[in-house]
Amino acid sequence: MRTLNIRHPAMRCVAEALLDLFPSGADISEIGTDQKPCLFVSWRTGGMASHPGNIAWGVHYRFETEALSLFDLATHPAQEQFCERVRDMSRHLRFDYADPDAVSLMIVDVPAGLMRASMTPAG
Repeated sequence: MRTLNIRHPAMRCVAEALLDLFPSGADISEIGTDQKPCLFVSWRTGGMASHPGNIAWGVHYRFETEALSLFDLATHPAQEQFCERVRDMSRHLRFDYADPDAVSLMIVDVPAGLMRASMTPAG
């Protein structure tokens, strides 16, 4: 498994849940400030300059600060459910490596409501 230099337990949990969704050479880093914490997943595809495939790719996960605070208060099952929900949000991301005009940076907002929903018992 890759070394993850991520301080916050919620972002570490999410990063670990995302590992197999991205290329094995992808870098997962904690970025941003304490007020605006983020994860950034980045990788590069090979190819010649100005040809499809020679581009840097990335996904920027922006967490609401409250989501991270709630994570610290949640039970372990709720924490795992939160990480799986973020993973599910990521499954729809599609990267068209053959298209030279493809969008190479995606943004995923992670709201506090996702953590609150994970803490609510299923009814």
